[in-house]
Order: sequence, then structure tokens, then C-alpha cells
Amino acid sequence: MTISELLEGLSFTRTTGPLDTEIRGIAYDSRSVREGYLFVAVRGFSVDGHHYIQDAVNRGAAAIISEKAAADLKDVLQRAVQNNAAFIEVADSREALALVSAAFYGKPSQRLSLIGITGTNGKTTTSFVVKNIIDAGGSRAGLLGTICYITGDEQRASSHTTPESLDLQRCLSEMVYNNMDYAVLEVSSHALALKRIEGCSFRSAAFTNFSQDHLDFHGTMDEYFRVKCRIFEYLAPGGAAVVNWDDPRLRTLSQSLKGNVVTCGLEDGAMIRAENIADRRTQNTEHRLKNTCVPGLSFDVLTPESRFRITSQLMGQFNIYNVLMSVGIAYSLGIKEEVIQQGIFNTKPVDGRFETIYEGQAFLCLIDYAHTDDALKKLIQAARPLTKGRLITVFGCGGNRDRTKRPLMGAAASELSDIVIVTSDNPRSERPDEIIKDIVAGISRSNYTVQADRAEAIREAVSMAKEGDTVIIAGKGHEAYQEIMGKRYHFSDKEVLREEIKKLLAKS
Repeated sequence: MTISELLEGLSFTRTTGPLDTEIRGIAYDSRSVREGYLFVAVRGFSVDGHHYIQDAVNRGAAAIISEKAAADLKDVLQRAVQNNAAFIEVADSREALALVSAAFYGKPSQRLSLIGITGTNGKTTTSFVVKNIIDAGGSRAGLLGTICYITGDEQRASSHTTPESLDLQRCLSEMVYNNMDYAVLEVSSHALALKRIEGCSFRSAAFTNFSQDHLDFHGTMDEYFRVKCRIFEYLAPGGAAVVNWDDPRLRTLSQSLKGNVVTCGLEDGAMIRAENIADRRTQNTEHRLKNTCVPGLSFDVLTPESRFRITSQLMGQFNIYNVLMSVGIAYSLGIKEEVIQQGIFNTKPVDGRFETIYEGQAFLCLIDYAHTDDALKKLIQAARPLTKGRLITVFGCGGNRDRTKRPLMGAAASELSDIVIVTSDNPRSERPDEIIKDIVAGISRSNYTVQADRAEAIREAVSMAKEGDTVIIAGKGHEAYQEIMGKRYHFSDKEVLREEIKKLLAKS
């Protein structure tokens, strides 16, 4: 594909150099540039790609897309011209990266039915339920999200909830190559703000819920909400917006949206509604705890046309909403109710989401990704009915992220738990004791202790747990690392928890 073909539909200020050159690849990291590549200079949070244009030219870039005026890059421009490279100036290089990437990979979103899911919490579980529903109907769905990327028969660990636009379009093209019919995407607020999904067109877009998070990036709740709402700007003609009716802010939003809107919830007025909710307790040999069994969900789903019963292996009030949102998405796609029932029944608990860990102990252990005060509240509230004894919560907060949610999480954990152990999460470049100080500032009760070493905090929780208690390890879920001072070290809550349980049992 030539440079001029890639630029079709892209707004640019000026161009210099030949535009008929064939482009062999695209890169936004100059170290990935090869002979004949297009390099897009993007301003990052810590690195500005404009500083590496010269490196890209030296590596054989055939074209450069840049935000900076050519006059500001006179020497680099001259070198590019000497190398017979084109130079394209744009107003927004992130938007340009997304659009040229979509063009380079043959606009794969137009050959797939795309489903986008945003929201503060619930994106991951909802995306897996939707994928299972689609698969149950005989179609094939790829998935891009927080835990993994599935573009064919295999899956790989994800690097971002929503990949950078170039990587996103590459993944979508892999799905097309592998004869996928659908692509289910978790769409983060960062991805929306940074225009990673430009060039995508959704058949169905869902907004699961809204609560405080990422204010370090967005600044205010209003801006965070405004960015989240942008997902509906990417709906294809005739596409459906699926919204949580029970969330007050989203209810107001749903009433202002035009076109096909599907609302989901427990309250009157929702188009897709749950009734006759049962706490279905099922025996599960993997998690057979003394006097404890693992619950699931069962409830009636009401749609404008029908009523049917669903049964799920997932548990907790918050998962009622995740399942309902999945039903709403499936409904918007015209999927039959028996397929919806089967797909929901097939969905196993998602890695690191209200996941039970059992090694033969007489108390319940749960791992969860909850890292906002709203998610932590719902997690603890869901665990309380399963707990005959005490509820012990271990959690921390990430460094270099929204500081204002730290005391809120401290308050939620202390108010709803019997015992709280405040520890580290991913401190990144912050000091763990300073993060913990922010958390403790929100705690008014005396039912907490502090243990900055996360492994030691988990050990303490296990050592004090007795029959009928529940131990919650919150914040990291599926993650298998801790990020400290710019480096990632292997650390898995699940591994540490299993090890400590085994040690405890060996002593008894």
C-alpha cells in the first residue's frame, strides 16, 4: 500500500517528499522501524516520539507522520528529504496512527461485528460472557481485554486493556485471517481519550456502570464521564447502545441517546430486567469447603418479547449486572434466547474475578481485581452472605494513580469487613508507606493493621483465618507482578495464597 493510499481520509497540514512509495509496515516506536516503514511520532506520557524521528529516518523510514511543524524540524526534514522519505504534518498524530493503521490492515473492523464494552467496573467479566454467548451460537468471537487477547485458537497475555491503535488493528486483522465473526473489545477511558479506537465501528457498544477512577488522568468526574460516553460516537449506522438503567448517571444518558438504545437493570423501566433472583448454591468438588459451598446465580430475564430463566456459575450481586449487560448486548445482536442461556451457563468464573482458591482449608478464600471503592464495596458485600465467621480483607492501592480514591477504599474496607490488612499493590514510583498513609486517612474504625509487604500481609490473613471465615485478597486479581520503581517483579496473589494455605495445613 502506498503512502497516498494510507492517507486517504486523513486530514493533514502539509506533505513533503514522494507519496507513491510502498509502505512495508508501520511503527510508533523508532526501534521497530525497518526499511520502507512509516513512522508515526506520538507524544507519550514519559517519551515524545518526535525526539526519535531522526532515529527512524536512520533506520530507513520511508515516511514520517508528525505533529510538529516542519520548520521546527528543519534538520530532520532535510535528512528525510535526502533519504527520499516523505514527511506528513498532522494536527493529531494519535488519530493519524489509528487511521493509517486501519487502512494498512484493510479496515478489519468493517469485516467483523465489533462489540465495545466500557465502564468503571465489569468490563472483563461482561466481555467473557458475551464471547461465550456468541460461541454458543456457532459463531466465533475474538476478544481483546485486560486479561488476554484472543485472535484465533490461542490466547496471549494482554499488554493494555485496549491495545494501542496499531496493535489493535493488527489484532483485528488476525481475527479476520482466522475467520472470526465477532470481536469483543474492552474499551478503557484511556483508549477513548487517546483515540486508540479511531477507525473502528461498533455494532453494539455498552456502558456497564460509572464510579470514581482514573482522576489522575482525567482530572474530574465530569471529564471522565464525558470521555466514557465517547464510545457511542463509534457506533455503526443502526448499531445499538446498551446501558445500565440502574446507574443514575447512565439512566439520564440513555434518555438522551438517539437511535437503538437497550437498557438493562433490576429497576422498573429497564428494557432487559432480572426478576426472581435466587442464590443458587451448587456443590463443586474443587471448592468443597467444610460447611461451605460455592454459589451461582439464577434468575428470570424479561425482554420486550419474552421471559426466560438463566443459570450461571458466576456469583455476587455485581455479576447479576454483568450477566444482564451481556444479555442486553446479545439481545441487540438478535441472538436467540436459548443461545443466550447456553452461553451464560458455559461461562466459568473469570481469572482473578471473585475467584475462589481452595487447597483443603476450612475457610473461604477469594481473589479479586477490585481497585476502586465501588468495586471493593460490591466485592465485600457479595462475600458477606457466604461468610459464617469473620470477613478478612487484604488490599492496597496503586502508586502514581488517583490518590483521592485511596481514603475512600480504606473507608469501604473498614466499614464492611471485620478485619482489614492494608498493604502494597503496585507502588510504582511512589513510596508504599505514603500510599498506605493515604488509605488509612479514610479509616475511622480500629479494625485494621498495616503490613506493607504484600506476601506477608497474605500470610497474616491466612494465619488468623478460622473455620467459616472468608479471606479476600483484592486489587491485583489476575496480575502476576508487582511494579516497583519502574521495574516489574514476579508476584502472584494466587501463588502466595496457595503456598500460605499449604503451609498452614502442614502445621495442623
